[in-house]
Amino acid sequence: MIRLVRSASASRASLLVGSLALVFATAVAWGAARTSRDGQGPMIRVGVAVGATGPLSLASTTGLRVLDAQTDVLLLESIGSAVLEVAREGSGVRVAPTAGPVLSFVNVVRIEPSGTDPVMLDGVPYRGAIEVFAVEDSAMNAVNELLLEEYLLGVVPIEIGPRGEEEFAAVAAQAVAARTYAVAHLRAREEMGFDVFGSVEDQAYGGMAAERPESTRAVNETKGRILMYDGLPIRAMYHSTCGGRTSPVEEVLDRASAPYLRSVSDRAPDGTDYCAASPRYRWVDTLQTVDLNGRVRREMERIFGASVAQIGDVIGLRIAERTPSGRVRALAIRGTNSEFVVERLDIRIALQDDEGRILGSTDFDIVTRDDGTIELHGRGYGHGSGMCQWGAIGRARAGQKWETILATYYPGTELVSVY
Repeated sequence: MIRLVRSASASRASLLVGSLALVFATAVAWGAARTSRDGQGPMIRVGVAVGATGPLSLASTTGLRVLDAQTDVLLLESIGSAVLEVAREGSGVRVAPTAGPVLSFVNVVRIEPSGTDPVMLDGVPYRGAIEVFAVEDSAMNAVNELLLEEYLLGVVPIEIGPRGEEEFAAVAAQAVAARTYAVAHLRAREEMGFDVFGSVEDQAYGGMAAERPESTRAVNETKGRILMYDGLPIRAMYHSTCGGRTSPVEEVLDRASAPYLRSVSDRAPDGTDYCAASPRYRWVDTLQTVDLNGRVRREMERIFGASVAQIGDVIGLRIAERTPSGRVRALAIRGTNSEFVVERLDIRIALQDDEGRILGSTDFDIVTRDDGTIELHGRGYGHGSGMCQWGAIGRARAGQKWETILATYYPGTELVSVY
């Protein structure tokens, strides 16, 4: 039996289980952080186009200012509608206005609105400024720098979805969780030129186009409030649907345990689960024989480096170990030549479908039909640790306050106003 782990050259999914940089443990650390000029809290840098190889379009209907980000020297300013194309050139980037000279810079280009309308990057409006700089492999990173509170306006509505007034407590809980996550990650990816990815590798972020009234209200009403444990911002993990019970983080991801990320029941007093309204509360994934020999074997070779010769034909799946909370900790993939074992998040990655969607969760049973078809009968969606978003929605519908929801899913934490 061979245990598989993802190779160092695997996809960026490996970043999902990277270490956290917990910062702002003291007032001194807070003072050293990037803060806004008007005292509205810290700034955050979001990687909104990471590793871009094609030209980027930046525009505004009321004008743009182009600066050398390292010296703040103004290089170009347009009044009225403006469109710029930023492309990689040599060791730097090239800025080409629709009218006027081409400007080339080897350092960081900062593009700000010169009027009232925001900067648009490839058609998406963003608050704050956009910086573009060259990275290796002839690529560029585009970073949105803005107030952390403004960043949350484009995160919360995507993460929790559009919600009604009776579900507002869930939106507010999501705002605090997302803010806590962001605060804990300030400077966490500094070597890449930003703090967080603007995607599910950290938190999904849609800029101004994603903003909604109820989530904006939730962000404003909880402004500056985060969850802390033992003087530090917590690892505010959350997921779509727990399926009935959350799990300790060390059971589902290759991360250290945390006293506030433990198993929590999602059972309501009437015997139903608070997250039962989720469209992913229960699911069935059917794997035909061709899927096992195609999809599963391909992913094992691509992600884990297991050769087809090592595997042979994939003939079945077997649950090798379950966690105390009931999820599959280790899955044995049986081939004609060898049996391979994958664990935790790697189980979901190994069984991703042809469109790259990973398995719903690791909380499932295996049913093998007479014709060899394998059915995975699953519960919930996501890693299963921390706040269950659909559970929070169910609790809000039941009348629970957002403070109660957070205290339930992150037991032992303290709600603190940090700015």
